[in-house]
Amino acid sequence: MVHDAGLMLEGGGMRCAFTVGVLDYFLDRQLEFPFVATASAGALIGSSYIAKQRERNYQLLEALRKKPDVISFKRLLQKKELFSMDFIFEQLANDWFPLDFQSFSQANATFIVGTTDINTGKPLFHDTFTEKNDLIQVIRASCSLPVLAPNVSYKGKQLMDGGVADPIPIRPLLARGLKKHVIVLTRNKGYVKKASKLNWFFKHVFKDKPELIKLLRNRHQRYNETMQALINMEQRNEAFIIQPEQPLAASRIEKNSQKLESLYEQGYQEAEKKFPALQHFLERTQTTPLHMDKATPF
Repeated sequence: MVHDAGLMLEGGGMRCAFTVGVLDYFLDRQLEFPFVATASAGALIGSSYIAKQRERNYQLLEALRKKPDVISFKRLLQKKELFSMDFIFEQLANDWFPLDFQSFSQANATFIVGTTDINTGKPLFHDTFTEKNDLIQVIRASCSLPVLAPNVSYKGKQLMDGGVADPIPIRPLLARGLKKHVIVLTRNKGYVKKASKLNWFFKHVFKDKPELIKLLRNRHQRYNETMQALINMEQRNEAFIIQPEQPLAASRIEKNSQKLESLYEQGYQEAEKKFPALQHFLERTQTTPLHMDKATPF
């Protein structure tokens, strides 16, 4: 069941357990989309969805929460890396639970992964992956949080977390002229992002990258503006939003097994509850022209 609509997945680290639940329900209902845009942790789990590997994301979550040192402040101090990126992307996601790249490549979907160019501060979107290693490198780059993980060198550019330049990557879907969008968020309705308290630290660490400093300083504004744009799209019946009803009792670096399991169940149940309305949204005929709000950052 493929619909002429775009699917956008927000990142959010371990909060994406909610998104895993949503996507598992989509796979159970054989719901597919021709375009899927995402960034950060959403890129890792989105690739499993494209490849139709129903159990892979849950297996990744299980393995992450069972390994106590995958998130380590000691490692952050010693190696400037909070998450064990080599373990996640080389051992866990490549050896233990490898992506079926053949199924991924044969899927009738374009997978769009956002990254951030650390030298220009601009978002870079990737949608062509001829080899599995290309895809893994781009996903790793998109998941590499500033300060908390090393940058990734890819095709002559230094890349980091796609959520820095474009925290809610709806723009590449709008650019393709799609008139309907399904949005999966990992923040609850009404969430407003606040300015970072680490701007002084970013200014010190990235002192030779003024555009990146500016981007990090203003990231909360861009996030909130984009969220308002999505709300406007929803009111015009151009977007269907699935998100937690209540603030999540879990953080980006959550390691509590019960909280992560609860997040997964929340996502699955929320998708199930909203599925009839989602079907109606996807199947109705779009009669109004695509509207881009001039006040938005698009």
